Amino acid sequence: MNPNPSELFEAFDFSRVSLSLIVIVISLIIAKAAKIFSSRMSKAFPDYRLRIEQSITVVNFVLIIGSVALAIFLLFRSKEAAIAIGGSIGLAFAIGAKDVAASLLSGFIIMFDRSFRVGDRVKFGDIYGDVISIGVRSTRIRTLDDSIVTVPNSQFMNMPVTSANAGALDMQVEVEIFIAPDNDFMLVKKLVREAAISSRCIYLEKPIVVLLKDQVAENMFFTRVLLKAYVLDVTYEKRFESEVIERLHIAFNEHNIRWPNQ
Repeated sequence: MNPNPSELFEAFDFSRVSLSLIVIVISLIIAKAAKIFSSRMSKAFPDYRLRIEQSITVVNFVLIIGSVALAIFLLFRSKEAAIAIGGSIGLAFAIGAKDVAASLLSGFIIMFDRSFRVGDRVKFGDIYGDVISIGVRSTRIRTLDDSIVTVPNSQFMNMPVTSANAGALDMQVEVEIFIAPDNDFMLVKKLVREAAISSRCIYLEKPIVVLLKDQVAENMFFTRVLLKAYVLDVTYEKRFESEVIERLHIAFNEHNIRWPNQ
């Protein structure tokens, strides 16, 4: 069906415009109130912060889409006209604004496929940070330098996204250091574990792993020490890394652990 302008004009009931606007305004007010409520609940129950934020994101997503669909449906004189003309308009929109339509469809896929969620620390291309919102058209990510990056949802369909915590509050952190290859490795592993355990950010219910690997670079032979441990919250990633490095410098100097250039 390809309705002409006169058919479109006859199918609309302009007396319901105010009712449609009221539906949209009420939905926006509810979405705003839900966001404020979730922020307060997250502060009151920090252990459930991610679950609260993820739940409110889904509720707001469905609320906005549903209210817009209902507002448009109310403008038509009959259900049959709404289905027929709405389908034609939707097809024309998908063809004429394919980038926007692709972002809308991608938003649905992201929301319900749950490849990543609000609160996840993700890496997307050169972007690394926390997902703070998943909208109908785009996703907002706060980088570690506190910048907000808005990414159209359609881009996530063409590039891989790495989630460090996959919806959980805790996440694994890797801390990498390099030492001379003739050190006491048992002592080194002990000091690394102690540096990790002494941090207030450490999540002790998950394992702490220390791995060693010999490497050669620029005619220099050295040993890489890789610490893998979990922090209580994704926001502690860099703080934990800094604390471990600081403690290791002090401990290595006290126990005469030599660095590669010594």
